[in-house]
Amino acid sequence: MVTLNDLRKKGVIKDYAIAGGYATSYYLEPAYTYDLDILVLLDNEEDYHSLYGYFRRQGNKIEDIYIFIDDTPVQFLPSFIGKLFDNAIRDARRVNVRRINTKVVTVEYLVALLLKAFRPKDKVRIVELLNKADKSLLNDVLVECDDEKGLLQTRFKKILTTL
Repeated sequence: MVTLNDLRKKGVIKDYAIAGGYATSYYLEPAYTYDLDILVLLDNEEDYHSLYGYFRRQGNKIEDIYIFIDDTPVQFLPSFIGKLFDNAIRDARRVNVRRINTKVVTVEYLVALLLKAFRPKDKVRIVELLNKADKSLLNDVLVECDDEKGLLQTRFKKILTTL
């Protein structure tokens, strides 16, 4: 089984951080999630295609955006799609899960990523994660990584009005 650390050592990716449902389960109670979301530090679209090529050569099943690793659908989200993704990887926490050193996005970046997706289940998770977030750091992340329209901050204010 290839690990994320193996991908980094082989130069397939520069770095990574676990996000999405698995990251949420790291900070909160475990919850069902269909896939494993991995943010990967890559320079460009060509590097992203090379990542899929690597798994294709290894014989992994690929369906739509998912690469199946040991029957787990994995979605790789490249850092070059936005500052939020890039910073979330660079500022991720180093943790040890089942004796494997890995990286998971911080609570503050996880909230920002969930604000970006903003599905109904994301809104619930955001509210639950707020108790664990450093509010000042979260504000800094939202200001630094927001788009020109202020979408993340607008959505965050909307969440706050429901509390």
